[in-house]
Amino acid sequence: MRHSDKDAPLTAREKREHLVLWAAMIGGIFAAGVAFVYKIAEFIFTLNSNEVKGFADVPVTVYFVVAAGWLCLLIWCFVTGKFTDIESAKFEMLEMEAEYERRGE
Repeated sequence: MRHSDKDAPLTAREKREHLVLWAAMIGGIFAAGVAFVYKIAEFIFTLNSNEVKGFADVPVTVYFVVAAGWLCLLIWCFVTGKFTDIESAKFEMLEMEAEYERRGE
C-alpha cells in the first residue's frame, strides 16, 4: 500500500489486495461468530442437562462479565472518537521523547 500519495487511485493489484483483505476479515469474523454461537448454545444445553449440572456456571459467568466489559470499552472508544486519529499518538510520543532528551531528563 502506498503511503505517500493517498489521493491517487488504486492500481488493479491494490484493489485485489484490499478485496482479499476484506474477504479474509469478514470470513474470519463470521467463522468466529459461528463458533461463539455454537459454544454458547452448547453451554445453554449443558445448563439444562442433569449430567453435569453447574460445572461451569462461575467460569462462564465471569467470562461474560469480562467480555461485556471489553465490549463496553470498545463502544466507548468508538463513541468518543478514540479511533479517528490513531497515527497522531506515535508522533506525539516521539515529540515528547525529543523534548525529554533536549532537557536532559
